[in-house]
Amino acid sequence: MIPYFIIQGVLIFTIIYMTQAGGFIYGLYWAMAGEAAMILADLRSASITIVGYMALSAVNFGLQLGWDMLPALIAYIAPMIFFILVYALMFQRQAKARRETQSLLADLETAHRQLAEYAVRVESLTLTAERERMARELHDTLAQGLAGLILQLEAVDTHLSRGKVDRAQKIAVQAMARARSTLADARHAIDDLRDDNSIIDVEAAVRAEAERFTSATGIPCVLDLEITSTIPESLAEHVLKIVSEGLTNIARHARAKNVNLQIEAHNGLLEMEIKDDGCGFDVSGQGKSGHYGLVGMRERARLAGGTLDIQSKPHEGTTLKVRLPL
Repeated sequence: MIPYFIIQGVLIFTIIYMTQAGGFIYGLYWAMAGEAAMILADLRSASITIVGYMALSAVNFGLQLGWDMLPALIAYIAPMIFFILVYALMFQRQAKARRETQSLLADLETAHRQLAEYAVRVESLTLTAERERMARELHDTLAQGLAGLILQLEAVDTHLSRGKVDRAQKIAVQAMARARSTLADARHAIDDLRDDNSIIDVEAAVRAEAERFTSATGIPCVLDLEITSTIPESLAEHVLKIVSEGLTNIARHARAKNVNLQIEAHNGLLEMEIKDDGCGFDVSGQGKSGHYGLVGMRERARLAGGTLDIQSKPHEGTTLKVRLPL
């Protein structure tokens, strides 16, 4: 733009000099000065251009009317220059504010689009998390409870075929109790009514679970429980579900003869170990379809802020190690 104003200035100077015209032709300098104030975005460039036009007008005036009249012209031009410079400054500030406003509006539109995209993503992630939670709850209540009932009913059938009616009746009573417990857990999951501040007797619940396991399978379960810290329901539920799933997996797959269950809860940390001397398995295949119990245990450990480590080899038994912060 600077070459444009230079050319315009030269043309105006030449026209006035050649025609010896005054009056309104001098107004061209003021018009160009105003145009420079509005067009040039840089205040420094606009100021130099305006002063340059005023200098050209002074030279024109001196050449036409004599240099002795120049002080009078300067006295006239000086306040006009000041006025135009102030106008240029105000115009530049207004133009800058307008550009900043437009930039902010563009940023707001971009942020709005991003928020809309994030909302869609959050909704998708929420639905995915809810599906995972529902799958975990169904597995850990209905599926796990039914698996335990099947084991107990199979034990009842075995004892009845051998004529051990009393033993079969005892296990049948336990199966009915387990059925009621499974129904209560299912209702609890459906209602989703939980009090995070309530306390569950984890030790008693683990002992009851181990007793049901031994009664149904005949596999002894040695307990080593050292729970000196209180465990809130939100964490106790994960612990009990992991214990129940671990024992159910041993009953269904391990063909073990002995089980050891150790839990220590103290100093802000809960450590649990479930160990059997069964057939073991290849840990690398635990993520495949059908290993929903292992997936659910890992998810519960992760949701509780802890870790689950599975150590197993074929024919060497299996050890589950869980570490959860209290």
